[in-house]
Amino acid sequence: MPNVILAVVELPDVASRVLAAAGCLAQLTGAVRINGLAIRLPPIETVIRTEEILSEKAERRIRTEERQRADRLKGIFDAWAVTVTPQTVVTTWHDVEDRADKVVSEWGRRADFIVLKRPWQHTSETERQAIHAALFETDRPILMVPPDRPPTSFGKRVAIAWRQDSRTLKAMLAALRCLQGAEHIDVLAGVRNGAPQPRLPEILEEHGIKADLHVLPVTGDRVFGEVLLTKAHALGSDMLVVGAFARHPIRSLLLGGVTRHMLTHADLPVLMRH
Repeated sequence: MPNVILAVVELPDVASRVLAAAGCLAQLTGAVRINGLAIRLPPIETVIRTEEILSEKAERRIRTEERQRADRLKGIFDAWAVTVTPQTVVTTWHDVEDRADKVVSEWGRRADFIVLKRPWQHTSETERQAIHAALFETDRPILMVPPDRPPTSFGKRVAIAWRQDSRTLKAMLAALRCLQGAEHIDVLAGVRNGAPQPRLPEILEEHGIKADLHVLPVTGDRVFGEVLLTKAHALGSDMLVVGAFARHPIRSLLLGGVTRHMLTHADLPVLMRH
């Protein structure tokens, strides 16, 4: 079945990287449509956060600023859309005024993949809402793009962080749609001292995909997310596949360790799924 990709763009300075990643993902998966989406902050949301009174003047100012941001993003999208290959891929633009979590949940459930930038130090509340909704409310794989790296292609050398559980398996199933053109695949499996040695996941063999297994000690001396990223770079990987974990409904506070590290430090495209 043809794939639909949702590209969520928020900052004009980073939008081209998100869109380039969406275009690369479309080539890898045979997607037929890329929906570009900008989310405008409702003025009332600023009042809720600051406990200030929303005056008519302030409301007009906020709406004007949000409209100007959305217009800049549309200009970037339009310039990018004419470069998309193959030309059979349909690109459409949308901007919506509403809470980011609500919009991403609604639009994300209609897509096959969601592409957005990784949060960084000065990430807004809107962006945090967007990525958490994408990860935990849509039941879709997300491709998280580094915000401070130039656009680049990926999918030739793929690293898969493997553990035997349902979330990692779901991430792997999503990644299978990206792996047919990969030149090399590495499986990174963590093991604690005394635990049985892991093996290559059977799902790869069943799908006729060859991969190399790398066993990484889990010692507690380093954050394991950091270990994964270091090994991926040592292998020359251009994309990392991981499962996304949360230990509590208040997911922004109690994310799994690897998930939290990827959300704050990943410096290559990461395909994640909860």
